[in-house]
Amino acid sequence: MLATSPGGSFVSLRDYAGSYEFGESGASEVNNLKKALSAGADINNPGVSAGQGFPLRVESLEATLKNTTWEMDEIKLFKAIPKLPATNTVEEFNRLLSYGSAPVGRQFHQGWMSEGDLPTEEDSTYERAYVPVKFLGVTGRVTHVANTIKAAHGSVIAMETMNKTMHLLNILESTLFFGDSSVHSFEFDGLEKLIVDGSSGDNVVDLRGGVLTEKVMNDSLLLIRRNFGRGTDFYFNAGPFADLANQVYDRQRYGVAPSPGVLGTEIRAFQGQHGKVDLHDSVFIAESDVAVDAGSGNATTRPATPTIAVAPAAGSSGSQFATADAGTYIYRVVALNRFGGSVPVNTAGVAVTVGQQVTFTIQDSGGGAGTAFYEIYRTAAGGAASTAKLIKRVARSGSTQVFTDTNADIPGTSKGFGLMQNQRSFSWAQLLPMTRIPLATIDTSIRWSQVLYGAIKMYTPRKNILFKNIGRAA
Repeated sequence: MLATSPGGSFVSLRDYAGSYEFGESGASEVNNLKKALSAGADINNPGVSAGQGFPLRVESLEATLKNTTWEMDEIKLFKAIPKLPATNTVEEFNRLLSYGSAPVGRQFHQGWMSEGDLPTEEDSTYERAYVPVKFLGVTGRVTHVANTIKAAHGSVIAMETMNKTMHLLNILESTLFFGDSSVHSFEFDGLEKLIVDGSSGDNVVDLRGGVLTEKVMNDSLLLIRRNFGRGTDFYFNAGPFADLANQVYDRQRYGVAPSPGVLGTEIRAFQGQHGKVDLHDSVFIAESDVAVDAGSGNATTRPATPTIAVAPAAGSSGSQFATADAGTYIYRVVALNRFGGSVPVNTAGVAVTVGQQVTFTIQDSGGGAGTAFYEIYRTAAGGAASTAKLIKRVARSGSTQVFTDTNADIPGTSKGFGLMQNQRSFSWAQLLPMTRIPLATIDTSIRWSQVLYGAIKMYTPRKNILFKNIGRAA
């Protein structure tokens, strides 16, 4: 609302005639104005100088801490997996493998008899299986002073307790998918290992760099159905779901848009011939990544960098190097243990043609003290060493060991899981839920550990699917 002058007209610059506040100052007045105190926009104290108002500025800090990493809603599998209490460090369960000797749908002539005969005796087949419970934990520490000050975002101990919880959930969710006790003995076996071992590998769908399609998902549901199961949930990296959505956008399957003016739709489920499955994208199922050039973890407790001796590529009946894969490859190897990973070591370029395989020898440095397993990385044909991506984790079997690459695992691809996600298929055996244990005070700080004890019990591995070498659309 405009103000009016005493005479009733609107206020204008004429009402300020003779004043210097509106740009009519002379040169001397302008020079005096330049001497005014300035607040400045410095981040760090510029020092002491006349006219510098930095010491008077009060820091303006938002009360909310902004999160730049993943959040709790990304924990999907652990939230969904059926959970049962465990009472021992070794959890056992029984499986019924067959009702008798007659396969389903075949040899149905068995069991028939003539009047008055004694029926054929049949035996059911049972199996006792077990899983060892594994232990996950982290220690937190906050100094007494840090807990005493007025911190920007509330209690430092409460904030660090939450951060440690998220740290453990990160490890747990990843291990649920990819844990392998034969590679790292402290881990429990994840879904990948349990499905492959429990189905002799015939429940693995290898896309060989191809993209995820409706046909692939429908055929995988058929594979689960053939093993007397029904798929309920599929987990993939976000990329394959994006490719799947791109395949259906131009088919105009939706007569009415989700809302006016909105193009496209979110694909949250898939209806196949053998059931409807919910689709979940997981940030913990990543496309294979590059090695950390500087190593990872504590440099005093992680393994030393190994050495590699690579042999020329040679022919192999088991090779999956095709004509299109011919080229020169560089491999990188990282030695790891529970404290971190070494600086990578590179091979020289290895020329590979169709039908060949690559073999090299890994030699531990300094006797391999502390090395638990290795990560093997490989470039694309003609790629630089820094672009090598993870293809496999292998257990350390000795100070010297041989690794052979047949191109069974393609760098830059991802994996996925088709699950019958219910208590008849698998569960989480929980010996101890997430628990905070206060530790003794040995200095002027507050210390605690957060721990979780459990493992996956896989009852019916053949009713679940592993997808591997999932590529991306160009």
